[in-house]
Amino acid sequence: MEEECGVFPRFEVEDRVFSKVLLGHNPFLGFSYLSQARTKEYERRFSEAAAIEAIITRAIELGVRGMMLSTGGTKCEDVVTALEAACKGTGVTIPSFIIVGPDFQEHRALLERANCQVTLLHGQRTDALFIKAQSDFQPEFAALMEEARRAGFVPGMSTHNAGETVPAAEKYDVAVVNTPVNRITWRMCPCEEQVLEVLARTSKKVIAMKPLAMGRIPPREAMQYVLRRPEVDATVVGIATVEEAEETFGLCAGLV
Repeated sequence: MEEECGVFPRFEVEDRVFSKVLLGHNPFLGFSYLSQARTKEYERRFSEAAAIEAIITRAIELGVRGMMLSTGGTKCEDVVTALEAACKGTGVTIPSFIIVGPDFQEHRALLERANCQVTLLHGQRTDALFIKAQSDFQPEFAALMEEARRAGFVPGMSTHNAGETVPAAEKYDVAVVNTPVNRITWRMCPCEEQVLEVLARTSKKVIAMKPLAMGRIPPREAMQYVLRRPEVDATVVGIATVEEAEETFGLCAGLV
């Protein structure tokens, strides 16, 4: 990848290059951890791909050079359609991380449309394949990493149990770990101290997800914390309005 990353510094995953601040997609899917009312509001707001496109476009204009998406369902298709339109409109094609399940090969066309460079095994699957008594993964985990590599993607994983799963992943072909890191330790399991300790020691690239704890932390406090953590290589943040993009990414520009 030869493209410069605009406002934000870059980080590399093998030979793939991304900005250290990535755009997430949870709001676009009509999903909120805060309340059903917020979920319904997101569903209405992003019922048309044009609303998603406007936010992706603004993120690109503000220097974002990477996005995190997932497969499955018509809303994921809408997000990729919006991403394609935003890239065409800005003249900037950005790479993506895509959260996948064991059936990711069935979504190969979607991954290619989204310029997927890294696949991240869904956190629920990663955590379900972890055998606590053995501090290791079931054989299916290695097989899924190998399948992603053979398909031409860099293999990675999401997890909500980083304190235990990240050390176990050291011996596997896992290039990236995507896991919650935030100031109030929301969903950092088993505990903040253990998570930060293993992330400091891992050989994997670390993406901090849920930096705002799904709206529980003000943007300035959230981004100051996560972007200054030495254990973190990059962060991904979901954005629900153009104004939120301007505020959050504007803050990030002064922190990375």
